[in-house]
Amino acid sequence: MISKNLMKSKIKFKHTSFLIKVKDEESFSRKLVNHINNQNVEAEFIIADGSIRNQKKIFEKLNSKKKYYYFGNDKNVQKFFLKIYEGIKKCSKKFIFFCDQDDLINFRAIKKDENFLINNKDYSAIGGGVYEFKYVEDKIKVSNVRYGIYYFDFKFFFFRYFFNNFNSYYYLHRKKNLKKIWSLVKKNKLHDMRSATFLEDFYTIVSGRIKYHRFTTVLRWAGIKKRDLKDNTHFNDQVHKNKYQWFKYFFSEQQNLIKSILKSNRIFFNNFYFFKIYYFIFIIVLRNMIRKNIIYKFFKKIIFKIKDKNPFNSQIKTFNKLKLKEIINQRDLFM
Repeated sequence: MISKNLMKSKIKFKHTSFLIKVKDEESFSRKLVNHINNQNVEAEFIIADGSIRNQKKIFEKLNSKKKYYYFGNDKNVQKFFLKIYEGIKKCSKKFIFFCDQDDLINFRAIKKDENFLINNKDYSAIGGGVYEFKYVEDKIKVSNVRYGIYYFDFKFFFFRYFFNNFNSYYYLHRKKNLKKIWSLVKKNKLHDMRSATFLEDFYTIVSGRIKYHRFTTVLRWAGIKKRDLKDNTHFNDQVHKNKYQWFKYFFSEQQNLIKSILKSNRIFFNNFYFFKIYYFIFIIVLRNMIRKNIIYKFFKKIIFKIKDKNPFNSQIKTFNKLKLKEIINQRDLFM
């Protein structure tokens, strides 16, 4: 009898490196290795391990080209950021997809993303649906929580930035952009997640157009690990309790960084104070108000109905079964 793995056609990536960020939970690493092996993938995997004890033996079972690097224990955020930067430098391909050890990747969708970036030089990143899931014994259950949605694909930067609440993490990126971003994180000694996330999102959208599609690219585990909590506080809020406090810190302490980005990319009239006022009014204040508005939620549904008529999005959805919150075998994912 032919196994399901042999029945699947091999998915080959010539231009994409998958950067896997590893921490202490070995059970997630084992599940990820099994998932990748079950997808019949031929790609470059860069394993950046920041565990207390290295997990090299677990990733030796990965049936694909791999390079394992142990960077020592991620005992603070800056060391975690350094691991990302060094991991990016180890990637040899022109595109990079970030992957946490508790993620489950749809490689067929990301293969389409790779082809898109090859043929569209004016795009800096492409991504699709990202949903949360939970393990139910050895099976999974998916929720309807989504991340990284990008509504309007504008050619001009200002419209791209104004109309989109963009989160770039689960997008396929060009390596040259990520290398610049994380070298700035290192150079400026950023020490909190909000600042690094802002820099990655902002620089990505500055660097080119963004493509979003409705195919599911990743399932992300819905839990929060104990190591990410301090006094029951999520790691995003451990340095700055909210976006406003972060805004006061970042636009005060990182003026030179912001000015250099504005100047090198010739945006917001190269004027730091103009950008600061804009960011406070439209991002900190108005965007939070709009997100709670019923009209906005209704408008969002209309946008998705329109986008579904686009040929790029009208192909058979790989995720229809999972969106019904059915519990399924992990081996049956993304068939």
